[in-house]
Amino acid sequence: MSLLSGKPMIDSIKIILRDFSGNFDNCKERKSRKIIENPDEKEYYNYRLPNKTKYDKHSLKVAHAKKTNTVNIIGSLRKRANHKATFNDLTKDKFERTIRNLAKNLNISYGDIRKAEFTQCEIGANINMSYPAKDILHMVVAYSSLWRDDENIDDGTLYFKTKGNPKNESKRAKLYAKDLEIAKNSHWKKREQRDEAFARMRECGNNMLRIEFTLNYHSSFQSHQMGHIETIGDLIDNYYDLYSFWTREVSKFVFFNQLDYSNAKPTPKEKYIISGLEELGFEWFVEEYRDLRSKDKKKPKDIKSARSKAYTSVLKVLDKYYDRNSYNIIDFKKDIEKFLIRKSRSESFNLPLLLGNLWNNSSL
Repeated sequence: MSLLSGKPMIDSIKIILRDFSGNFDNCKERKSRKIIENPDEKEYYNYRLPNKTKYDKHSLKVAHAKKTNTVNIIGSLRKRANHKATFNDLTKDKFERTIRNLAKNLNISYGDIRKAEFTQCEIGANINMSYPAKDILHMVVAYSSLWRDDENIDDGTLYFKTKGNPKNESKRAKLYAKDLEIAKNSHWKKREQRDEAFARMRECGNNMLRIEFTLNYHSSFQSHQMGHIETIGDLIDNYYDLYSFWTREVSKFVFFNQLDYSNAKPTPKEKYIISGLEELGFEWFVEEYRDLRSKDKKKPKDIKSARSKAYTSVLKVLDKYYDRNSYNIIDFKKDIEKFLIRKSRSESFNLPLLLGNLWNNSSL
């Protein structure tokens, strides 16, 4: 099992083929309880399309809507190209080969699948970090304007989501310890062996952290400078734009580990923020400080402005007084920089642009 993870970017995706002209000879039909009990209500023919790996097979879900002759394909193209227990991501060339093979398996032309639309697109990478992945999750305290969901953080997974109805969610972020996820989803006969193998890897300094972002709709691409990507063909032709998106979004993570102001002279305002962060933690203090700075404002735009300035003040304190002697945001970005530099030797992306995106302090 190689630790030299591949390149970003595509993982799970939903591909939508309209006016389907192929067949399902290479698929296996999936029975559902509803169809068995109510055969007259059957609206979809459901299939699974397995890959040809010997171990840890991954099947794509295939659903054929009879009335509209539309086919939806859902699953991980990364796992299909490799297998479920893999650290490898998809290169541009491997992504294109996977799409060509998918067209062949469904007995349609490559031109037809290039025209397919898509949604629920996961864009991510596996990074070998210089610090334990699970510990890093506790330091990532904010991302963009999304809500931090740390319910599963002790199991090695951290989410950033939109509050409310999931159907309205345009984007989400997920960070997780990749080795723990592989072991957890392994067959019970392999789980203990993999747990032991991954524990030895971590002892040798191999800490695999996966960082991925899900864009659910085309409007999500439009709002992230990728409105020109509408079809699978566009994804292939503009694959390196996904790297730009990924590095821009990674730069928005906010870190809070330890503060060091022993040799500094914080202002009274900074002292108040430092004290609040250390006593209440990031999330609790930020809300309290936003409320404090906006409580005397009357107009909605003034309230919004005051809350925004309060948040920026907190981020500036984190940026100014982070502990240089413990793992911090700079170390985090250096780990990702090493990953990008290594991958630039085999992929033709614009490395200076990606590094510029990464080191842009866009969380402020």
